[in-house]
Amino acid sequence: MPLKHSTMRALKAKAYPATIFCRFPQPAFIENIAGDRQGNLYVTSVDEGIVYKVDAAGEAEVYAKMPGRLTGIIAVDGESFLCGGWAADGTPTIYLLDAQRRLMPRLSLPDAQFLNGIATLSPGYFLISDSYAGLLWGYDLSSNQATPWLRHELLARVDPGNPMPAANGIKVHDQTVFVSNTARNLLLTIRLIANRPGEPVIFLDDVNLDDFAIDDDSTIYATTHIFNSVIEIKSDKELSTIAGAEQGLAGSTAVWLDHTDNGRRILYVTTNGGLSFPLATGLEDGKIIKIELP
Repeated sequence: MPLKHSTMRALKAKAYPATIFCRFPQPAFIENIAGDRQGNLYVTSVDEGIVYKVDAAGEAEVYAKMPGRLTGIIAVDGESFLCGGWAADGTPTIYLLDAQRRLMPRLSLPDAQFLNGIATLSPGYFLISDSYAGLLWGYDLSSNQATPWLRHELLARVDPGNPMPAANGIKVHDQTVFVSNTARNLLLTIRLIANRPGEPVIFLDDVNLDDFAIDDDSTIYATTHIFNSVIEIKSDKELSTIAGAEQGLAGSTAVWLDHTDNGRRILYVTTNGGLSFPLATGLEDGKIIKIELP
């Protein structure tokens, strides 16, 4: 089901160099992205149930595949990744991708609805957005248990008939959990109190965000999905568009921030080619776009 379009505030524009780093032939819903210590990228393809590995030259290979659908991915250590998605029977499931390229189901969560973004709260403990249930799950890798970590109205959808995800991208920065609620056009902050959640607070409104990354100086770089762009959010809440559809960002879904050995900062942005809300010019390939930050 296609997403219902919404509106978003007008933003000023900045011009950051952006190039196509990798292509995935359409239709390709490239959903989320993570990296390893060797500079390789790992991206999930939702409908294929595939994790692709993309090397430093932009060459992609099928790294692992499962008979279901995949959404979020995050590195556990230098060799393994945690993924979320649905098993072949539609049950929300948490997977472990190991160094032998095996996507192993770790935990079925029939009480979940739409496992999406994943963030590390502490070593071996992860927060997972549930985009339709209005909550964040806490998952302990060692005990292989998941329990509701926070349920709140600000994490939920307004209209259950709209397939737009609510709680979506999630990151932990400076003792604060940041969560985008795409359906409500919100970016939320949740202050951590001994690793437990405080009350969610609206950090930004009237801004459509999917996934995002947070730099050391608290600058946020976020994808806008149906608005086909990446925006920069400074710590003082100044917003700018840094790349758009003309740079290949049709259906921008997720972002990975890489700090290189020579001090450069590079954003790698995944796209679905406009599958959720196609451009007037038609569907495009899924891509990884490389954006060089100043």
